[in-house]
Amino acid sequence: MSLLPLVRLAIPVALTYLGIMLMGVVDLIAVGRLGAAPIGAVGVSNSLFTWFLVFGIGLLAGMDYPISHAFGAGRDREARSYLWQGLALAIGVGAPLTGVLLLLERLLGHFGLAPEVQAEVGPYFRVLAWSLLPTFVFTACRNYLQAIQRPRPALVALVLANLVNAFFNYTLVFGKLGFPRLETTGSAVATLLSRTLMMALLLIYAIRGTYALPGRLDPRHLKEIVRLGLPAAVQMVLEVGVFALSTLVAGRLAASDLAAHQIVLNLASLTFMIPLGIGSATAVLAGHALGEGQPVRAARTGWNGLSLGVGFMTCTGLLFLLFPQGVLGIYSKTPEVIQTAREILVLAALFQVSDGAQVVLTGALRGFADTRAPMVMNLLGHWLVGFPLGLVLCFPAGLGLRGLWAGLATGLTLVAALLLLAWIRKSRRFIAPAAR
Repeated sequence: MSLLPLVRLAIPVALTYLGIMLMGVVDLIAVGRLGAAPIGAVGVSNSLFTWFLVFGIGLLAGMDYPISHAFGAGRDREARSYLWQGLALAIGVGAPLTGVLLLLERLLGHFGLAPEVQAEVGPYFRVLAWSLLPTFVFTACRNYLQAIQRPRPALVALVLANLVNAFFNYTLVFGKLGFPRLETTGSAVATLLSRTLMMALLLIYAIRGTYALPGRLDPRHLKEIVRLGLPAAVQMVLEVGVFALSTLVAGRLAASDLAAHQIVLNLASLTFMIPLGIGSATAVLAGHALGEGQPVRAARTGWNGLSLGVGFMTCTGLLFLLFPQGVLGIYSKTPEVIQTAREILVLAALFQVSDGAQVVLTGALRGFADTRAPMVMNLLGHWLVGFPLGLVLCFPAGLGLRGLWAGLATGLTLVAALLLLAWIRKSRRFIAPAAR
């Protein structure tokens, strides 16, 4: 099978994920000019927020297989029905989770954060919490459009949203062009405005015209999304949650250590968006192939996606190793922050290949309606091996932040190895009969 169809879909999907991540990058760069404590505050807030965000994104990932399968089989009306179920699920889950976030903000004082970081966290987090629901609605629309191979509208919406985010970060964080100087809170306001805009733009596009005629709630289709999406949601919470929890652990160290941790984590998350997009495109095209009755093509799509994801992350790992100062200097000019960040950037460079492999393999398995294997592998690799090892190396062994990241890298590599074995078994079921 040619790589061209996969590349055509993967590029706009990956750029869409990258656009989502760029909002956080701009926020971090903006508040980075205010010092180490604001960087730490934004890092802690986004780490907690991310737990809830990825749960919703994972739950809505249950839309990928049924929509792509129905679309591949020519059942357009059924595909449109899944959009309405996805929107209902996004609102039904996003509204109560926003309330939970607002309650959680009152408990941040019990997390043992450094005093200077604690003073910055609350105001930022209160505003950030309100951006959860718009992001969920945007995700439901984006999943539907990319599953029917129309990923570009989401990319356009994100480009506009990023421009709005950059403008308001500049004006509200630093008090420019007549706007008040809100510092870290201003960055959260910019994020809320930009996410609301991208939701509105994509919602209008997705439901207009013939793309998705108004439908009714269908319990059967809603149950199908939840059945496939819930294991994916748990898997994403397990994966992203271990890094979010590591940020809280880093928050118990010096403010410069927390800032360095957040900068490197932000860089690793930024590069992760490309193989994440490749994995999503792999899931969609594998679902299409299954819907068209071509399982061999679906299996080969998974292998092609793996080669693309690993190839890209090999390049980013080399970039981190060869040009650390140029990469880190974008975020901060504080010498102690940069020095610590350089030490752990080496570890981040080493697990780039593992990170790319595991996320593409997760997408490939999702394309075959298998969301349980990635959930189990993430539980084993991250929570039973990686994170406990990182805690031991960080505190009892006295390695600090380097020990924490060494544990995380070990867990991530184990997850990639386990998922590769699962994918080999899955793909052989389809390729071997055809070969015979």
